Amino acid sequence: MSGASSFADLDATIRAESKALAATRTTAAYRRESEAIVFEEIHASCRQAGALLDEHALRALIERGLALGDRPLREYLIASGYADAARFVQTAEAPRPDQPLLRQDEIVELHARATRLLAEARPGAWRVTTSGALHSGMVPPPFWLVPREIAAFVDRFGRVPPERDSPLLFVAEAHERFTRIHPFTAGNGRVARLVTNLLLRRLGYPPLLIGDAERRRYRAALAKADARDPWPLAMFLARSILAGLTRLAAASGSREALRPLAEFARSSGREALYKAAQRNRLRIVRKGRSLLTTAEWVNAYLTGAERPRPKL
Repeated sequence: MSGASSFADLDATIRAESKALAATRTTAAYRRESEAIVFEEIHASCRQAGALLDEHALRALIERGLALGDRPLREYLIASGYADAARFVQTAEAPRPDQPLLRQDEIVELHARATRLLAEARPGAWRVTTSGALHSGMVPPPFWLVPREIAAFVDRFGRVPPERDSPLLFVAEAHERFTRIHPFTAGNGRVARLVTNLLLRRLGYPPLLIGDAERRRYRAALAKADARDPWPLAMFLARSILAGLTRLAAASGSREALRPLAEFARSSGREALYKAAQRNRLRIVRKGRSLLTTAEWVNAYLTGAERPRPKL
């Protein structure tokens, strides 16, 4: 199956999941799980930026302004800034028909917040030096073209995509394009994730979450997107979104509750269930290092009713 066909199947599943969740978005359970996903995204993004605070220390920093632990000061500054920018994203409302999906001043605001405690990053200012090649080998445009490139970026991705187009492919293309522009002196990866999550929020989806285990696969997918193969990155994004939607559905009661796979994998059936999960024959959701599933999904696998699904 081609990348386009695989993505189309996954995209259709996501559209159905999102539509089914529409009636539960205002429930307290939905909001709690949504906040949990946002916190995990902040933690994962901070780690990707080099701030290796554990979850307890990060929560103390965000909620109480306390710097617990013995990590270097710079890590607390990175985490505090990113959390502030992530809160800005989470307060964003869906745009009215006459409003843009994304504005240039919002990109500047996200960088200013994310790097507000790091003077060397020049918070809120475009880079004024030439940047070297990225991980993928792609060379960003020279600094004097950054304002023009960002204006073109906002013109392209500041409008809600047509109904017939996939919102997630649209967001994946925006993510790749932004990283290629590399508009700031520092913090470009953080702002790329923040801009991506701002677009996702306004389109009605949970945030992109790149955990430690997925980082290498994400970078490989981004490199392929830079080389004009968009499907691995689009699939990576879609899988993350589907995992988030599944968690929200389970938490809000619109689906049977997710439970650790280990609860179902007992005695002689343990190895079989884990192998089924690895081969995408048993539907699972990854939450950190945990593998979660439901009794309904296990039963569908055992009875042969579950078709192989995209790996989450």
